[in-house]
Amino acid sequence: MKYGIKSITMDDVAKELSISKKTLYLYVKDKNDLVQKTITLHLGIVYAICDGIMKEKENAISQIINVAEMMISLHKDVNPALIYDLKKYHPDSYAIFKEHREQMMVKQVIENLKLGIEQNLFRSDIDLELTAGFYMGLIDQCLNPEIEILTKTSFQVKYQYLIVYHLNAISTEEGKKLITPYNKN
Repeated sequence: MKYGIKSITMDDVAKELSISKKTLYLYVKDKNDLVQKTITLHLGIVYAICDGIMKEKENAISQIINVAEMMISLHKDVNPALIYDLKKYHPDSYAIFKEHREQMMVKQVIENLKLGIEQNLFRSDIDLELTAGFYMGLIDQCLNPEIEILTKTSFQVKYQYLIVYHLNAISTEEGKKLITPYNKN
């Protein structure tokens, strides 16, 4: 996450784990295999944490805010080259990432939107799939900004702004009362 994928060698990984490269190759075939296993494990952990938050929080707005705080803590040191490296050098792993994002994460966002509408916190006239798609697109820009002005801002600041932006766009007046304290932070 911190250095990107391309710049890390199998020697670096073995050294970080305090094992020999030979031992490392007992568990992974090659760097592609290591990246794929790492991505799969990371996405599984993120999904499980998000799922837990979605199940325990009483309202849709607190769900989004708590997921955002978790994402910020997990990804605050993400190197923008990570997604680029994944796309360019590890397309099979990028496909896993993309499928997870488009299947699991979009599903969670849509469930959150439905809950927010049920609770009269989100507007009932929003298109669930389009809203989820735009939200995911904004997250992509936080992780791998293609717009220069976004490259100058930390992930944390971008993601916090994204959450406030998203919630203000979809919330009812009742919902906006719940996000007011977060707006100030």
